[in-house]
Amino acid sequence: MTHKIGRHHRMWVQDFPDKKVYPKDCVPQNRPKGSWTNGVEAWEKGSQGSSDTCVGWFSPPRRRNKGWLRWSPAKRRYVPRPMRTARSEAEEE
Repeated sequence: MTHKIGRHHRMWVQDFPDKKVYPKDCVPQNRPKGSWTNGVEAWEKGSQGSSDTCVGWFSPPRRRNKGWLRWSPAKRRYVPRPMRTARSEAEEE
């Protein structure tokens, strides 16, 4: 369940020229909604009738602390688990 609809207004790049804009592909596109934060998208207004476009992130989504770390006895500290990729039906056959 996501809570993105109606919660935040669009933030425009023109309104915040001093903020850094992170690239759109700095986070995975198909990520689980419950274990990532929403982030703040950076939008650019369209010129003369063209639609608005999302150009990146003002603050990219980050992982929530929901047990995605594991204890590594070799390094004697918590390390991230390897990311699981969604397997398609064609790969399974």
